[in-house]
Amino acid sequence: MTDNSPKAVVLRSIELYNDHPPEVYLDVEKFLSLLSDDCVQEFAATPQTPARRTVGKQPTRDVVAALSTWMRASHTTVHEAVAEGDRVAVRYTWTGIVTRDVPGYHAGTVVRADGTGFYTVRDGLIVEMVDVMGPMLAGEADKQ
Repeated sequence: MTDNSPKAVVLRSIELYNDHPPEVYLDVEKFLSLLSDDCVQEFAATPQTPARRTVGKQPTRDVVAALSTWMRASHTTVHEAVAEGDRVAVRYTWTGIVTRDVPGYHAGTVVRADGTGFYTVRDGLIVEMVDVMGPMLAGEADKQ
């Protein structure tokens, strides 16, 4: 029997995010399977990216397609997950590998960012996600 508690749904979505071969950024359709069709995703600004708010699955497909042109092997490590009712908070570290030279990073650079995600889950699907991620960091030797 599948545990559809909000915490289990969020942790399962992160497992699906991580479940892909290392030569790709992400299997987006697998990841989207636990998001509602009208899921609202909000991302706080970072030094590398502006703040954005999206509704639905297509904007996520578009972002992943863009990221896939210069990033692979994305992975999220959960450090802590706390649930209350239909809300879940997750503290995590995200990593990826830059595949071609981009401003600030050479191809092959492993980058990481620490963050916190806040989720709302209803009927076994994520209906809202608010992500607050820190800057994407690399070792000083890898920075351009």
